[in-house]
Amino acid sequence: MVRNIIKKVVVILFGLVLAILLRIILPFTLKFSNLKITTDIIAYFSGLTITISIIICIFLVSIFLAYLTDDWIALGFIPLQIYALHWTYLTFSERLESMNKSYDAFMDDLTQKWLSYFNHNDTYWTTLEKTILCCGLEGPRSYMDYLQKVPKHCYNPKLITLGCSHFYQNIFHPMQQIGLLLLRLSLFMELSILLFYGFRLFKKLFSLYARETKKSC
Repeated sequence: MVRNIIKKVVVILFGLVLAILLRIILPFTLKFSNLKITTDIIAYFSGLTITISIIICIFLVSIFLAYLTDDWIALGFIPLQIYALHWTYLTFSERLESMNKSYDAFMDDLTQKWLSYFNHNDTYWTTLEKTILCCGLEGPRSYMDYLQKVPKHCYNPKLITLGCSHFYQNIFHPMQQIGLLLLRLSLFMELSILLFYGFRLFKKLFSLYARETKKSC
């Protein structure tokens, strides 16, 4: 029963890794490769998925070795798993914080470019609106706030109501939440493996103690 549960969990985790590759890493690489925040997102998710994959592979190999060594491999695997748990938490907590800072910096830069559009006639904003089909910073109302007429390219053919900041928020902000959930899942997985081997080692030591007790009697 335990083997079947382990197999199902492993399949689910590898499926999750594949989904992140196809739904996050590849699309962001192809569509937003010129943005710094994309670099942080790809570094975070690719690093975490590689870590999960390696830990799963090592765990599967360790299960095979556990049967060959009569569970004594747990003595070496437990310290390794404790280190991996500590390293994962520190490394990817820092990367997640870096990704969050990149998001804040990106949104601030977007606001500055919107202001430059009005103050210095910067053409970047017009190009951005035409490229991603958005209108204004937070929608057409942003033009009205500056007592400006909504430009013609904001009609396609109907008025585009999506603001450029909302466009990027809908894409990048969920990555922060998904990244946090994935980190928690990774830590939970590593902790579960640690408890699994801790239980097996305890069971092994307890059985040895029981044998010695019987011999002494």
